[in-house]
Amino acid sequence: MATCFDVAKYFIATADPETGISNLSLQKLCAYAQAVSLALGEGTLFTDEIEAWTHGPVIKRLYDKYKACGRDAIDPEGLDAEHAAALFPPEKRFILEAVRSFYGRFNVWALRDMSHADFPGDFGSQKTIPREAMAQAFADNALVRKIRHFDEKCEELKEKAFIPANPQRIWDALQA
Repeated sequence: MATCFDVAKYFIATADPETGISNLSLQKLCAYAQAVSLALGEGTLFTDEIEAWTHGPVIKRLYDKYKACGRDAIDPEGLDAEHAAALFPPEKRFILEAVRSFYGRFNVWALRDMSHADFPGDFGSQKTIPREAMAQAFADNALVRKIRHFDEKCEELKEKAFIPANPQRIWDALQA
């Protein structure tokens, strides 16, 4: 199983090179990836617990690793997207890319505010957010609905003998 650091590597490596990614944004993207994976029935991406901190969901070990960066962008330290993606099987990679595409376009404060609305938990308490509660809260999340629609479209195309379905083309259409 991948670790929270593996998931973080993916988001750091795929961040916009001009703006990078801060620890706060990284926390939110990793938490969203975990919640989406759980809601889709794909299981956990990593074993670390997610806690309800003042500024939203946080993975403490990941926070500790990058807290010295403060509000600055995390140095990608030579990471590249291809190597970071290779750490995951295709279905998990798809979830990571979907989360990056969907949530990565928001600035850090928008992500913070959205995470307060999307995640269950008593923010500021630093209590663990139960995985079952995340899966339930994200069952009807906009991105989860898009991914389920994407999966249905893939199956529909396969049934119509358009095998193999072009996942990138379908994903692009869903983004529009």
